Order: sequence, then structure tokens, then C-alpha cells
Amino acid sequence: MFVDLEHSTIATDAVSGICLAALTAGITPLVHVRSAYSESIGPCLDGGALGIIVPHVDSGEEGMTAVMAARYAPRGNRGISSALPFFDFRAVPSGAATAAVDDATLIVAMIESREALDRIDEIAAVDGIDVLMIGANDLTADLGVPGEYGGDLAQAAFRRVIGAAESAGRFAGVGGVPVESGNLHDLIQAGARFVSAGIDLRHLGRAITSWNDQVRTGG
Repeated sequence: MFVDLEHSTIATDAVSGICLAALTAGITPLVHVRSAYSESIGPCLDGGALGIIVPHVDSGEEGMTAVMAARYAPRGNRGISSALPFFDFRAVPSGAATAAVDDATLIVAMIESREALDRIDEIAAVDGIDVLMIGANDLTADLGVPGEYGGDLAQAAFRRVIGAAESAGRFAGVGGVPVESGNLHDLIQAGARFVSAGIDLRHLGRAITSWNDQVRTGG
């Protein structure tokens, strides 16, 4: 599961509470941060997140900014905390702790613009990025075909991201493509492995609608 900060007003302490609850339940918590900079990324990771989803990564330089904020030296410059939820707040020798946390931290770069497509190979080449994730809504909008997930222009863009990820040894991901569009399964077949299932409000709405239909029909 991931906590979406880019499109919400959730406070940092609430993010930490959600992440801690997820860890206790055996669920991997990620945070969709507001930017690639350390002031957005550091508190989320120190608060319990095991990965970040970085919006609008349009260049290799922006991808590297996120990596530097999320990873410890020598690959990054994340500050070392003496008490992390990752270790149940136990004291762990610094060298072992930073290596273990780096190994467990997922960095997802969202590809959401024509510029990002033009520079996709340099983004994919950034050491420390694990996933290239198609942000389908923003990407199709920037391409001038908002919401046309099955059109030739969008499909070519989606497959360009998947191909670049595979060539660089990264995972490909996709978010924003509704399952009812009929295009999500095709993207999974094409190689997308990190798939956003949608927002909690939509899932709750579907469940409530289904329950309401059952009550009304007696089924």
C-alpha cells in the first residue's frame, strides 16, 4: 500500500502512524511523496515507509536527486537516524543498519510527461532507481490525449517506458489505468510488474455499491 501525499493534505505524523500500522500488519508501506527533495523524502522513510514513489521525474538529474535523498552514503546522502521502525527502534550498528535499510528501500520514479519519455533511457540508467512507473493520467494529458489509454500514442508511450525499464534491469510499473478500461491486463502482459490497484475511496465505493445492490435485490 502507499500513502499519497502528492494529492492530499496528510501530515507527516499521520503518514508515520499509517506506515507503523502497516508494518505491524505485515504490509509494506510506501509513500507517494510530494517532490524528489530530502525534506519530502527523509521524514517519510524515517517514519516507517519502506519506499517512495516520486512524481514527475523528467530527467536523470531529477531521478538522482531522489536517490540521493532516499539512500545512505555512498550512493546517497540520507541522514542516519539512531532509531528506526525498520528495526523496531532497537539499536543496530550503523554499518549494518544502513546496508539493510538501503537494501529494503524501494525507489519508484513516475514517468508522467513527454519530456520524461524523451529522456527515459537516462532516467532508467540512474543507479538506485528500482521501478519506472507510468503515471497514465498525467502522461496521456501531457501527450494531448487525456484518458485515451488504448490509443496508439498512449500505447506507444507505455511500451516505451516498459522497454526502457527492462533494458536497464529495472521493473516497470503502471498507475492510473482503470481495470474497466480493458487496457490494464495488456500492460501487465507487456511487462508491467508494479501495478497500482487504485485509490481506497474507489474500492470502498465499489464495495458499498455492491453491498447496497445485494440488500435491494436480496442476493
